[in-house]
Amino acid sequence: MRLFLSFFFCVICIGHPSSVFASTRVVTEEATIYAFADTSAVVPGEEFRVALTFELEPGWHVYWKNPGASGLPLELDWDLAEGMQAGAIEWPTPERIYMGGLVNYGYEDRVTFMVPIQVADSFDLSGEITFSVDAFWLICKEVCLPAEGRFEWRLPVRESGTAADGEVFQKAKDSLPRVASELPWSVGALTEGSELVVRISGDELNGLPDAAYFYAEELGVVNVNAEQILKRVGKDFAELRVPLTPAFLEAPKLLVNGVLQTSEMSWSVALNLGKGFQGVARTEAMADQSAGGFEAYFLELGLPGWLILAFLGGVILNVMPCVLPVLSLKVFSLLKHSGQTKRQALLHGFTYTVGVVVSFLVLAGALITLRAFGEGIGWGFQLQNPGFLVVLTLIFFLFALNLMGVFELGSSWVGADAGLSKQNDLVGSFGMGVLAAVVGAPCVGPLLAGVGGIAVQVQPAVGLLIFGTMGFGLAAPFLFLAVFPKLVAYLPKPGAWMESVKQFMGFMLIAAVIFLLSVAGAAGGVTAVVALLISLFLASLAAWIYGRWSAPFKSRNSRRGSTAFALVFLGASLWYGIPRVHAAYATTNTVSSNTDAGQWGAWSEKRVQSELAAGNPVFVDFTASWCLICQVNKRFALRTDATSEVFEAAGVVALSADWSRYDPEITAALEAFGRSGVPLYLMYSPDGSVQVLPQSLTNGIIADAVANLNK
Repeated sequence: MRLFLSFFFCVICIGHPSSVFASTRVVTEEATIYAFADTSAVVPGEEFRVALTFELEPGWHVYWKNPGASGLPLELDWDLAEGMQAGAIEWPTPERIYMGGLVNYGYEDRVTFMVPIQVADSFDLSGEITFSVDAFWLICKEVCLPAEGRFEWRLPVRESGTAADGEVFQKAKDSLPRVASELPWSVGALTEGSELVVRISGDELNGLPDAAYFYAEELGVVNVNAEQILKRVGKDFAELRVPLTPAFLEAPKLLVNGVLQTSEMSWSVALNLGKGFQGVARTEAMADQSAGGFEAYFLELGLPGWLILAFLGGVILNVMPCVLPVLSLKVFSLLKHSGQTKRQALLHGFTYTVGVVVSFLVLAGALITLRAFGEGIGWGFQLQNPGFLVVLTLIFFLFALNLMGVFELGSSWVGADAGLSKQNDLVGSFGMGVLAAVVGAPCVGPLLAGVGGIAVQVQPAVGLLIFGTMGFGLAAPFLFLAVFPKLVAYLPKPGAWMESVKQFMGFMLIAAVIFLLSVAGAAGGVTAVVALLISLFLASLAAWIYGRWSAPFKSRNSRRGSTAFALVFLGASLWYGIPRVHAAYATTNTVSSNTDAGQWGAWSEKRVQSELAAGNPVFVDFTASWCLICQVNKRFALRTDATSEVFEAAGVVALSADWSRYDPEITAALEAFGRSGVPLYLMYSPDGSVQVLPQSLTNGIIADAVANLNK
């Protein structure tokens, strides 16, 4: 490889390769390179450093590990004694070097590269160690010249050694970027369009310079020839916009390593795009209990891993309480059509799948579009809208009345056109898919927390692909039954008992209606509940009129008149309910979960920082009244005497961030931890570390998180 590179640069560059051999110094017309060791003797079992210092002639430069638009980094090939092991090159912070309109990353004037050497315990104290390295580098000005040299060290083996060349190594250490934990600000990142947005936040950003630059360690991540712009967005944070390459946008990675540089200092940072605007210094100390090894493994794989998690998470949504009322209808449909042909089964299965996937894509498209216009919304935004809540409640209520026999849809086609009847069944399958997607989408079930956060932050096409795969996972079990219809034979045979089951499922949907009423009450108070009940009353009149006078044995005029009256009452139901529930939301200042009695207080980022500054640990419950998982956790883990006693004993301040209604601040906080929806549970320690707890909580999990505060 090295010979090929040398030959390549000999051909394309004006000049010739330099190949000079020396023990401690190599001299060329363009540079002088010195070899150093930071010790006078090698000590068994200990580590020491060697260094190569390049003193470059004016105008010449060598390259960083990512050379930028062109160039090659320093390469080292070690010849070490047995029992010695060389570490990686410690790269100083680079500078931008402009050549012919291109931007390179490298060094001019003088630069020192250090390498740690680990020594085994087995060396003879009376002996001597000889080791060497073959170095290859590219040096450029108007032309580029490949060069190489061999450097050799001979050091005695002693029980102890004295420091050597201290000034050289001290300057070399000073030139290295600092570790992320020394950052005076919190730093996080996500992708937005074709840019990497690096957010720098802190207490009024004291000391932040007017310019900053991010050097990505890997080639093909950052568009090195484009300008990076630092802009203060508020008094507490600024954003550095870093243009990305098309190659990275096509195959994005979850983790981007690099160096963040200001005019004052530089730091090595690891930007986890799955965590979003979560501080780098905080990330290093964070104990994330929510993403186990399985989920973390797939998140690190990039797009293929994200799609796997989205599909599996979609499959798991089928057993989430949000989706069960709708799926009970689908199961009933399977029993009802258990005698259908394979072709009919496939047609119904694919139609249901299309309904689910299309609905997920429509919801995701609306989410991505609204976010592009600056709306601070996340996954589940539809249930924050009072109008959508009214419509969904009416749909569930009418489905329940239908199952209970108040009216029958499509009864006029019985015994008439069989083709039209089948077409109506397909419409029902599609509608069932739409309904499953609408109620299932806001559920952030297992495996979906991390990948859902990624989906709203990556390129729109990638985000739509992830959400579409999530919908396909939700539809997959029923599509599987459609592909293999013989499996339906294992379900109970149709019979008279199904009428009782159908009516029972109607009561299940009434339970879902009660839950949606509680959601309206949490966000809009009693006024919203009363308005929604009146709306349901008008809808029930519509259903009764249609069922009473639209039966097949009624006259045509009766059927037409009753249908018209039913549509009028149904329209009146929407006309009355939507604006009044919306007004109730607007006039209700607080949400119930933010006003919990006892030790729970309302969340704000300022409150969190204030409590941490006072030395108090903080637990934050990001919740929503329409999130069933959140309510279950609240009932059985969070608002219990056991948790209250644990929090009280440890001095934990408990805060609730309710996302039931539109709240851009809570959306931003969720994104800071790579989430697009609720629930999210955070345990902050006064030292700045954060524990992210699992989505399904127990008293034991919470107690363990409190115990970890002191570790």
